[in-house]
Amino acid sequence: MNLSNKNLEIATQYFLGNTKALDAKDDDFKNLFLTFATDNNSSTIREQVTLHYLGYQPYQEKHGADGVDTKTGRQKEVKPRFLHAGKLGNSGNFNDMTLELLEKKKDYDIVNSLFYQSHLVYIVEFPMSVIIEKLKKPITNAKLGKRVVCHFNYKDYNSDELRIHYYNKNVVDEMKCISKQHKFILESRLNGKTS
Repeated sequence: MNLSNKNLEIATQYFLGNTKALDAKDDDFKNLFLTFATDNNSSTIREQVTLHYLGYQPYQEKHGADGVDTKTGRQKEVKPRFLHAGKLGNSGNFNDMTLELLEKKKDYDIVNSLFYQSHLVYIVEFPMSVIIEKLKKPITNAKLGKRVVCHFNYKDYNSDELRIHYYNKNVVDEMKCISKQHKFILESRLNGKTS
């Protein structure tokens, strides 16, 4: 289920640090919203905020691509992360991955976002081809019938094809939620330099 455009805009503004629209809502709405927004077990709101911020069209279906760039037709797989505290470890993962499923997704773009407490920290995007070999390794090494989870991190997507759509340096500096090397990579690429 997708949020209404009005509620999606409230959520997006909240994660960007503007709580004016949320503050105007009644206490029950705020309680429900904050419960949903900080739920570790559900990435739905963070996926939708990420797609909304980028202007991508979300899909209703849960399996397959999460959205599409209507200007280019490129399919988007959103991998948001949410932290209450500490530093980011893995940037994202794919659950129950198979080589067949990976083949179906090979032309997708990965949109990876980090949310720390009430803040959107970054949104980056890169073609699946950048990390596909990394994702194949655990699948080909798995025992038959074993559930395969494929992780990736910032070192895997550090590429000239990386696009940084949003980066909140103030939150990164204050909360220290990513490693120094991750910060260096993002800031170098944000400023048009390569690491």
